[in-house]
Amino acid sequence: MQYFCTLASGSSGNAALYVGNRARILIDAGTSCRYIRTMLRALGLDASELTDIVITHTHTDHISALPVLLGYTGARLWCSEGAWGELCRIAGDERPQAFSAGQTLALEDVSVRAFPTMHDSPGSVGYILGEGASAVGVCTDLGCVTPQVLDALAGVRAAAVESNHDTELVRTGPYPAFLKARILSDSGHLSNEACASLVEKLARTGTRRFVLAHLSEKNNTPRHAERAAHAALCRLGAQDDVGVCVAPRRGALEPVLL
Repeated sequence: MQYFCTLASGSSGNAALYVGNRARILIDAGTSCRYIRTMLRALGLDASELTDIVITHTHTDHISALPVLLGYTGARLWCSEGAWGELCRIAGDERPQAFSAGQTLALEDVSVRAFPTMHDSPGSVGYILGEGASAVGVCTDLGCVTPQVLDALAGVRAAAVESNHDTELVRTGPYPAFLKARILSDSGHLSNEACASLVEKLARTGTRRFVLAHLSEKNNTPRHAERAAHAALCRLGAQDDVGVCVAPRRGALEPVLL
């Protein structure tokens, strides 16, 4: 059975899993090693069965489990050239393997392509895992949707996309001014409105399942995020044909079968 699911999503930690016929690919390794191993066991897997770990960027909420997790798995560890130096410092010089954004990797039976994203972390990327009806896009931690992001995600069957914050909640919320400015910048995080626009554009290209990810605990709610995405699909007349759900902050998302 081939499937995709998130294991954790949000500022407290991020991890997702793509399972092919032979490949077992972990996307990011935030939270803790114990938590990730527990989530894998709930899906009938052991960390030793992972074939690859691909990292989107080196902020703590995407890599914090790595130093311990790597002791439980022989999985290959991948990152972009821009993130390689920092990942080597964290994971050890021997483990990480670097690729160029835009390059396609053949990881067991799964094609994995990286594309650059606008975020304040060197070498930040998103991924397309699989091809055709099995293609899933993973794109969180970006301040804006560039033409490269849109081109990369166009036509994927399912997509996990960032719907981080409600802009008004950020502006009126308790965060200090410098943090508000970072979140709202083009290299910060994607708002519900910007995510909804992306959902509408991707639905036009054939995407039929959206997972709204990396929601802010203080500046968003699942209701806010889903409402914005649903409104975009209603404008398109696709609300009955396209599924939308929110990735849980903790706990595995019900697997998206591929």
